[in-house]
Amino acid sequence: MKLSHGIMPLVCLFTTSFLLWGCDGENETSSASDGSRSSNAIQVVHSHDDGDTCFICDDTKREAGRLWCTEHARYEDRCWICQPQLEDPARPYCVEHYLYEDECHLCDSALGSSESTVNESAGGPHGHSADETCFICDASKRDAGRLWCSEHDRYEDRCWICQPQLEDASRAYCEEHFLYEDECHLCNPVLGGGASATPSRDDAPALFCHEHGVDEIECGICQPQLAETLRVGDSLLVRMPSARSAELAGLTVERPDRGAASASIILLGEVRYNGNRLAKLTPLAPGVITDIRVDVGDRVEEGQILAVINSVEVARAKSAYLSKTAELEARTTVFEREQKLVDENIAARRDFQDAQAALKLAELEVRRTHQQLINLGFTESEVADIAVEQSSSSDLYVRAPFGGTVVDRTAVLGEAADSEGSLFEIADLTTMWIEIAVPEERVFQIERGGKIVASVRALPELKVLGQITWISPRIDERTRMVRARAVVANDRGILRHGMFTEVAAMIGGTSSSLLVPDESVHEIDGAPFVFVRQEPDLFAVRRVDVGPHTASGTIAILAGLTEAEEVVTGGSFTMKTEFLKSRLGAGCVDD
Repeated sequence: MKLSHGIMPLVCLFTTSFLLWGCDGENETSSASDGSRSSNAIQVVHSHDDGDTCFICDDTKREAGRLWCTEHARYEDRCWICQPQLEDPARPYCVEHYLYEDECHLCDSALGSSESTVNESAGGPHGHSADETCFICDASKRDAGRLWCSEHDRYEDRCWICQPQLEDASRAYCEEHFLYEDECHLCNPVLGGGASATPSRDDAPALFCHEHGVDEIECGICQPQLAETLRVGDSLLVRMPSARSAELAGLTVERPDRGAASASIILLGEVRYNGNRLAKLTPLAPGVITDIRVDVGDRVEEGQILAVINSVEVARAKSAYLSKTAELEARTTVFEREQKLVDENIAARRDFQDAQAALKLAELEVRRTHQQLINLGFTESEVADIAVEQSSSSDLYVRAPFGGTVVDRTAVLGEAADSEGSLFEIADLTTMWIEIAVPEERVFQIERGGKIVASVRALPELKVLGQITWISPRIDERTRMVRARAVVANDRGILRHGMFTEVAAMIGGTSSSLLVPDESVHEIDGAPFVFVRQEPDLFAVRRVDVGPHTASGTIAILAGLTEAEEVVTGGSFTMKTEFLKSRLGAGCVDD
């Protein structure tokens, strides 16, 4: 259905609208004429054979990556109601399917559905021969340093949707490749590959991000990829949604302090359990596991029972103790009787001496069997209870030697256990070791008792302080490294056994530097950044050069920051999130 672009499309559209809705309410034609959006979605004015669908009524048949106007049920770049500046009056328009007639494959099946299909990466209807690409669908072919509008897939200075003030109406525009015709080297190969780098007119206004109120080249939300190109001291700008956003997000700012920062060297390390607070628990006598009372991850207290084992050896030890206790009582009675008789000169002294010797032997046997029970893990009070209750049960308890966390468990209910196998592993996680690899040429720069600041690769914002407690006297023959060990606090339980760390070891020597809290510095694309407040709702993402960490939890800023500037300290991770979320597709949007 081909109609000239003039009065006929309006007449047809008006007639169709009248038949569908009657005369009450605005129709699409009147909306288009005054450029305003209707408050209600436009109904689809097209028909199919039974069972057929098209891209208008079936979103699975729409071109991947091409913007869709849900309000008017057509492609955004073919919606003259929302985007009147994109309309080309010279091209006949299909009012049934909202495409130009020369691309409407529904009216002209000879075009094929591929005629209007846009490349996944592209923002407009362009095609290629097999295996070919262009700057629209291949980022490596774009002009170096030229801003790209990722929302509409064209150069930012050729995007009239974002930058309508830059359009030069006197120059013909290539709607397939989003360039002026006199610079489109894809339509006119004679122009050469470099022709697309043609700048806008000298008197054209600079690119400006109207949504965030900053120059486009400085907008960290629209152009986050520019962060990796920044030099020390350069910035991108991030504007918060409102002037109160910073306050509501809990952001706090402060000026950097000037102080002494010690020189340091950077070493690599690995987090390990504190070997002095690590226990592998084995049963003190063989037996069968009858009860398990803890699992991996459970917090346990000193002396807490972890498992119960049925042990024949325990039953024998208890029986021996009870037997020797009874024998001691009998020997005590005999001794007391003989002593009384001797005192009255009734019994012979030899009988008294025999009774005395037998009593001492019985006492030794009681102490021996008592110690056997202690060696099996029974407490003094439990041994006393055994004597009182005359209990000879075979229960053996596996107890926690100190407070900590169960980090491993091999105990299985009903399984035979002996001293050769560990049942539980308990670790006190309030402190951890960091095993440090020191190059042999650096080993003379560190010393026992020296301070370290460790950062975990998995959590670059986390800084932990510690002290070197041991330096190996030998060099590894294979790696030529010297092992050193530092103890660090882990009160929050964030450090995990096996984490890799970067260790700044203080080696003495101080210099005056600007100091900011460790949590103010964030790593983005492998480089350090801080957030500097420019206005109540505007912050600069500033590339800086950092020096050593200090034992007080600060880090030296060597370049990129001045004493007069205000750096985000509290809530700085919120700022990092605000900046990085644009990489997830939350950047600029159309009004």
